[in-house]
Formats: sequence, C-alpha cells, structure tokens
Amino acid sequence: MKYIFIHGWGFSKEIFKDYFYIDNSDFLDLPFHGEMSDFEDKNILENYVNYVSSKIHKDTTLIGWSLGATVSLLTTLKNENVKKLVLIGFSPKFNDEKLGSSPVYIKAFLNNLNRDFSSTLSNFRKVAIDKEIKNIPKPKEGSKSLLKEFINLDLTDTLTKINIPTIILHGINDKIVNKEAAFFSHKKIKDSQLFLLDSHHGPFLERDIFEFINE
Repeated sequence: MKYIFIHGWGFSKEIFKDYFYIDNSDFLDLPFHGEMSDFEDKNILENYVNYVSSKIHKDTTLIGWSLGATVSLLTTLKNENVKKLVLIGFSPKFNDEKLGSSPVYIKAFLNNLNRDFSSTLSNFRKVAIDKEIKNIPKPKEGSKSLLKEFINLDLTDTLTKINIPTIILHGINDKIVNKEAAFFSHKKIKDSQLFLLDSHHGPFLERDIFEFINE
C-alpha cells in the first residue's frame, strides 16, 4: 500500500513531518505552497487533482487534511487505484455555517488577506492549530485563488459517490470547520468510520492517525 499525504491551505507538507518515517509515502504540496510555488492560476483545483492522480500507480491510501482532504476526495473519484480515503478536518461545503465556516467570517478573512496577507495567514495558522508555526514556509499570494475555488465548492451531493473505506477524523475544538461537517459526511459516505478527537483543526499533530488507519 502506498500513502499520499496532502496538507491544508496556508501550510506545507512540512506539517506532516512526524509521518515522514513511513515507508512508501509521498508528501505533496498544494499549489502555491512549499515546493509547488509555481502553478497556473486558473482551474487550479481541477489541474491539481489531475496532478495528484498522476502520482497514483498502485493501491493507495490518500490522507488529506482540510483543503487537502477535498483534493483527496476529488482524486478518489478519478482514480480507481485509491483504495482507502482519510479525511481530516474535512468540509463538503466550506462556505456554510453548519458544514464549514461562517460566510461572514470567510468574507472578512478574504478581505484581511487582501490587506495584509502575511499577518492574516499567521493568525489563521494559530487559530487552526492552537500554536504559532515559524518553520513552515508561507504560501505565495496565488494561494488566494486556490482558496477562492475551495470556498465556492459544494460537494454535499458528491459524497454518496465515494465507495471505498473512508476514515473521517475531526477535532471537537476545531475553529476552522464545524464538527457537524464530520457527522454529515459520515452519513453520506456509506463505508465510513467517524472518529471525533479532543483536538483542534489538526488532530494529526497530537495523535498518531495510524491508530485509526490501521484499525
């Protein structure tokens, strides 16, 4: 089994450094993040999903966090070699009070990004994982376009198309994605398991998620 990890918006693959030891694993940066700093600024999600799919050549477990979870789900729909899906802090419709985050908050956040990208990003990171991170490179401003595409997605009717074993991990203290999104996704994805953890938006930083993947 191969494992592919995809991080969330505003971070980089370095957020998964505690899992770098895992054999047969790839850690991918999102567009405009980390080593993927150059990317075409249109149809970003579609093109990136195709890129991720091209990396899958045998039985694979996709492990996605936040926006990376969305990419993982979309990739699963395109590639039959994905055999297991792990969704961490996942939202099927981010621009939604119950299934993601408050539209009022999202609008204000985008405005703040346009005014002061660096400071707004730093604050977002701290809210997401309850601590400041300085050793992870900040994404390029092109990441705002990726974020806008994500915000406009509605995958609520797509979840029923997922027909592989799926693990849903969500922190009960998540301040980025409403935990109700996890319950909703669990009901929609037939072969899914839901684990609520006493954590923030990034529970993989506090618990070894392979406790659940290998269960």
